[in-house]
Amino acid sequence: MKRTILAGVVAGALMAFGLVQSAPSPGTTLSVRALRARLMASPQFLGASVVTVRRGARVKVIGTKGSWIRVSYRGRTGWVHRNRLTKKTIRLSSGGTGGGTSRGEAELAGRGFSPKTEASFKAKNPNFDYSQVDMIQRLEVDPASVSRFVQEGQVAGPKKKGGGR
Repeated sequence: MKRTILAGVVAGALMAFGLVQSAPSPGTTLSVRALRARLMASPQFLGASVVTVRRGARVKVIGTKGSWIRVSYRGRTGWVHRNRLTKKTIRLSSGGTGGGTSRGEAELAGRGFSPKTEASFKAKNPNFDYSQVDMIQRLEVDPASVSRFVQEGQVAGPKKKGGGR
């Protein structure tokens, strides 16, 4: 009983500080915060995508499964990982990302980087070839192709607890 109460108090504190997000309720409208997010046919990163939505698009929550949220967008439904969504309304300006932020800065911020972090890395690694990183960032691979590659190559994912896949 004491453990249950303690777990509830800790979870409540983490939610209050924004470290843990509660699952959004069906009917809630969220915004896509990533520059692009694929709505997947099933709640997994690999597989077929239904549609790609852009930053700022508003989606309606249908349900949740773990870290995945089932949403509807312009008559299509699919799953998107919760880290691609926000409760905030995102307003885009015609000049880029808004607020004086460049598109590149927004992409870096979406990955946890900032201009200061990037400058620090560049100072420590002056001979690093950034053109290769830029090229990799521009690549897009269809999730269905990745899924086929994984299946055909019999690539094993991480093992789940209890010995199963």
